[in-house]
Amino acid sequence: MKKVLELNINGHKLAVRSDEDEEHIRAVEQYLNHKIEEVKENTKAVSTLDLALLAALNITGEVIKTKEILERLGRKSDELAELIDRRLD
Repeated sequence: MKKVLELNINGHKLAVRSDEDEEHIRAVEQYLNHKIEEVKENTKAVSTLDLALLAALNITGEVIKTKEILERLGRKSDELAELIDRRLD
């Protein structure tokens, strides 16, 4: 069942409907606010939209890097499984 939670993102209230539990949604809220604060500290951007877009770019970069790492690990895992299978035969 979807829950509605009110989040505070960079001082803006936002109602969010989600199937995720509240703890997860609050962790996402905290992470996004942290990334926005990082952007504020490292850029001259002042508009809320610019801060949000720059934070989104940073987070997207992290997601892409993580996916690449997971893909490499998956390939390595497959290679190791094949090696083990050959050794066991």
